[in-house]
Amino acid sequence: MDLIENRKEVLVYFQSKGIMVTKKALDVILDSSMGELLPKMVTQEVLDTGFLTENDVIKLIRSPQRKKMDFEVYIPDIKAHSSVEDFREMFMDRYERLKKIIVQSSEMRGTYTIKSAKKAQGKVKIVGMVSEVSTTKNGHKRLLLEDLDDNINVFLLKGKGLNNELILEDEVLGVIGSVSNTGKDPVLFADEIIRPDIPYKLIDEQKKDPVFVASLSDIHVGSKTFRQNDFMKMISWIKASEEEASKLKYLILSGDVVDGIGVYPGQDKDLEILNPYEQYEKLAEYVNMVPDDVNVFIMPGNHDIVRLAEPQPVFSQKIKNFFNDNVTLLPNPYNLVLENKNVLVYHGMSLNDMIELVPGASYASVGSSIEELLKRRHLAPVYGGKTPIIPSKRDYHVIDQVPDIFITGHIHSFSQGSYRGVRYINASTWQSQTDYQKMMNFSPNPSIMTLFDLNSKTQIIKDFKES
Repeated sequence: MDLIENRKEVLVYFQSKGIMVTKKALDVILDSSMGELLPKMVTQEVLDTGFLTENDVIKLIRSPQRKKMDFEVYIPDIKAHSSVEDFREMFMDRYERLKKIIVQSSEMRGTYTIKSAKKAQGKVKIVGMVSEVSTTKNGHKRLLLEDLDDNINVFLLKGKGLNNELILEDEVLGVIGSVSNTGKDPVLFADEIIRPDIPYKLIDEQKKDPVFVASLSDIHVGSKTFRQNDFMKMISWIKASEEEASKLKYLILSGDVVDGIGVYPGQDKDLEILNPYEQYEKLAEYVNMVPDDVNVFIMPGNHDIVRLAEPQPVFSQKIKNFFNDNVTLLPNPYNLVLENKNVLVYHGMSLNDMIELVPGASYASVGSSIEELLKRRHLAPVYGGKTPIIPSKRDYHVIDQVPDIFITGHIHSFSQGSYRGVRYINASTWQSQTDYQKMMNFSPNPSIMTLFDLNSKTQIIKDFKES
């Protein structure tokens, strides 16, 4: 193309964005062959003024070409404790924070403590943690609900349909009902169950160019069944910076990024790379190919070389040193703030427990289990199952902030959905079917990347499986 045609293209591009270009700015763009950098000139400042000046263009030339990253990361001080007092403090923290959410709902105004509810007349509202769940011989459901000072038996009568409610031990919930003092001890007959739950929200559709965050999980580098060709195909797609990849700003790897060692008996026979540190070095070779204007976040899972019990701390500095500066290491779980959006990332060990407890849930269809976590505002509502928890004064599994996006992994399934406006994904694995999965008659759907636009409800699935 000659200069006149290029000049027209540049002007048309900026006019489509509502931006006027000064003559000097246009000359600099054309003289410096900056056509590929036009999208980077459409900053919020330029959009606000409606003008692109020579100084705006020169500023871009002189600044590093890495995009400005807009995210917040605060790494909590996760320590290891195991005393009875530590457990008590953790459960107290869970109760207080979830109670605060519950009593903010309009239905729960005027909440009683359990001790005061036992002396009240008529309808009462209480909040407690479930310590026991059982079924009476008549088919009613009985809960032992406790707060910080007292406990009470709560009955969910069969005739009211509440006995079909899925109630889990250790979850915190509100109950509206009537107290009966006719027996030896007061009991509460429930009319309604109120959970902390996620409030209904609309996905914010902004009139901005897409900003994509991509989700991957369970890479399992080092395993003989790691799908290296698919993974390299995905990396090449990012590097080409075409299609949606040109708008990709964040990449999240949500745990089990390597296969580890000693995770299960005889694992060494399944490994291509025996040394776990060499597995991370190999992972870093792939991840360091990602352009440095894409921020990469890496979280541990149960195969990684951090402690197994949750919450899991970030990787060691030795592992961090394998990666480029655009890689940020996260603990598990973690609420990541990207462009003022909450992206809740959790590897997902508790999904093993939830799949067993939620009617109709399975490894192939995990969406209902994910929604039950959101409903309870807790990532591991049941203590003592398959999810090892190490206590601390703060319960890091409580979902304080309502997520805009919720990402899990772990079970090698691929499932996506939306719950009350929260988009969620159980991210695909990058490992072929294992012997254990064959025994369980489960076939994963591997090598899928999910892209979420932070500025709209757009969600894109990219399948990198070799045909």
